[in-house]
Parts: sequence; structure tokens; C-alpha cells
Amino acid sequence: MGLGEDLRLLSEQVRKRQAFIKGEEATKQALILPFIQALGYDIYDPTETQPEYVADFAKKRGGVMEKVDYALHLKGQPALFIECKAADAVPEDHDGQLARYFNATPSVRIGVVTNGTRYRFFTDLQSSNMMDATPFMEFNVLNFTDRDVDLLRPFTKEFFDATSIQGHAEEIIFVGKVTALINELLRNPSESFVRFLLAEVELVSGRVTRNVVDRFVPIVKKSIQTTLLDMMTKSIQQEIAQPNPLSAAAPSPAEALQRTAEVAEGPVAPQIETTELELEIFRIVQKQCAESALRQSISYKDSTTYFGINLGKVTSWFIRAFTNGKKKSLVTRLPAEQAAMLAPGFEVEAAPDGIGRSRIYFNASGDIEKLRTLVLVAYEEEARRQSSGNADGGSSENATSV
Repeated sequence: MGLGEDLRLLSEQVRKRQAFIKGEEATKQALILPFIQALGYDIYDPTETQPEYVADFAKKRGGVMEKVDYALHLKGQPALFIECKAADAVPEDHDGQLARYFNATPSVRIGVVTNGTRYRFFTDLQSSNMMDATPFMEFNVLNFTDRDVDLLRPFTKEFFDATSIQGHAEEIIFVGKVTALINELLRNPSESFVRFLLAEVELVSGRVTRNVVDRFVPIVKKSIQTTLLDMMTKSIQQEIAQPNPLSAAAPSPAEALQRTAEVAEGPVAPQIETTELELEIFRIVQKQCAESALRQSISYKDSTTYFGINLGKVTSWFIRAFTNGKKKSLVTRLPAEQAAMLAPGFEVEAAPDGIGRSRIYFNASGDIEKLRTLVLVAYEEEARRQSSGNADGGSSENATSV
């Protein structure tokens, strides 16, 4: 099973067990260790999941040496601390205890406080090796979405990378603060925001007084409402007009163009030329996919728009390479948030509707070597989607298998 399925199963177990759990030790055994196991760690191997870890420079309190409940080790070093509390405890009340352990161990950049249902994730964005006062992420095993699963995936044993997690943590915090600010400005435009707009549109000549600002506040609010309504209307119209890229009955625009050219009389479609760069990308991706335990062969299908790499059918693609424009990019079916975690150091954004979900920019074929983890996850996710019967139909005709 994948991470999402494991967590959903665990969620059901937690619901059944929660009422019968009393105390911290019972919480560890019944709720927290199964969660650690779902992340891929061997809970029976003390070199990987070490209980009662004594942090460097830890102090005795009341004559007893302080110990963190679990230290998850990677490459022989503690990488993540988990401080556990009873199921009926409030995790926020124990952030300070985790901070003492965190600050004493430089190799640990991620700390978690949990009561077995809520997991609060901390790092050290404000000051190196000093745990931040507020968590950058929270996961509730009783109430989570697919996006939450994607955000949790980098903490699994397979994908754990403290540096990339910190980068994403910074992004989560920044996006959250900016989103909150924009939301407030759109609902209640501030004086400085109204002054900025008036200066940009050059609507008022002379000095902009407070009375002028007050006069334009309702106009700005109305303009914002009109803009948002217009954006929503256009988005809905595009959604209706845009064929579903995951449906066999609705080919992508490039595939539709090719099919039309095959039967239409008149000028033929532009000739497709597979470049050496595209072939080099395929060879690198093929080598990376060969490392997977799935051992499923891959193919490529070139088009006038992109170079697609798939699992034997053009509709079962997992990588699309765009190499003809000024900026080269790979497009995957993975959510942009997940792709950003898997491609640290690369520019990542949401892909345009109809071609995929995430776009990763690169400069040369050598960059594909650095995107090995991203490629493997995209490949294995598509293989699982195909085996579960959710893959698109479609012919593999004209696809080249190597």
C-alpha cells in the first residue's frame, strides 16, 4: 500500500482505540509507533527508531536525565525528534520541552510534538539550531486530505531530506502570511493599499488626503469584488471548455491536433523531429526508472508540443519534457507542493490546466540526473495508478519502447 492508504487505515485504527487509551505509554504503543511505522521506519530497530534518546548536553531535572521519546536516525545520525504525550494531552503545552532537546542536538533540524492524533512539526527557520516558537505544519491523523498526505511524504524514510523540508517549511509560512494579508486587504482595503492603487492608476491629481482615501474605499471594494467575480467566471468557463487530460475520450490539444491531421484533407501537420536532447532525457529517465523495484518498461511519444514519457500507452504518461521554448521544463502529474519538495533547488510551479499538475524548470539534460527522486516518484505513482485501474485508456500506437 502507499502512504495515503496506510494513513487511512491507521486513522480507522486510531478511532477505534482512542477511547481505550490511558496514559503516555499506551499512547505510544497504540497510536504513535504505528504512525512512525506508516512513515516507513523500522520501529523494532533501535539504530533507526531509538526510544528514550538522551540529547547532547541534556540537563537533569529533579535528578532524572531528560530524554526525548523517539529519535529517528538516518545514516547513523539522529535526524528527527518525536516528543510524545498522552492521548488526552494538549500538544501545545509541551512545545518548550521539545525545544530543549532540539536545541541541544545540531544534527536534528526537525522536531515533532504529538498526542497520537495531532502532530506538530517544528524546525529552525528563525535562528539556526534554535527551534522556532510556532510549528510550520500540523497533521491530524483523524482529519486529513490528499494534500496533507503529500505534505507529509517528505518525512518518510524514503524521501526524508531536512534541507528540502526546511525550504518547503519556509514557503508554507511565507505563503500563509501573504495569503492572510491579501485576504485581509481584499476584504478591508487599508489606507496604504488604497493610496498605492490611486498612485498606480493616477486617478487623483494633487495631494491624496484622508478624505480622498475614504471616498475611494467603497470604490476599491467594488472593484475588487468585480475582479474576483470575473476571475471566477473565466475559471469556470475554462474548466468547462478544457478537455479532461485524464480521460481517454478527451485527448490533449496536441494529441487532438495530430488525430485531426491524420484524417483531414489539406495541409499536413508540422513534421515532428525528435531531438538529441529529448532522446538524452529519455535515456536518463529510463536508467533512473530501472532502479525501481517495479521494473516496468517505459516508452516515449514525441509531439509538436512536448516529448512524453509513458508506461507503454501515451495516456499513461508520467513525464512531459518541453524543450523548444526559451525555458526548458518537465511536467508531471504530481501536485506542485510535492514536486517542490522532491526537486530542491529547482524552480517549480503549478502547470497550466490541461498539460499536468506541476512544472519543473531545468537548463540542461544533466539537471535530470539531479531530479532522480522526482522522476522515480512520478514513475511509481503512474504505475500504481495504472495497476489500480484508474489509468486512461488509449492506444500505444506510434509510441517507441526502448
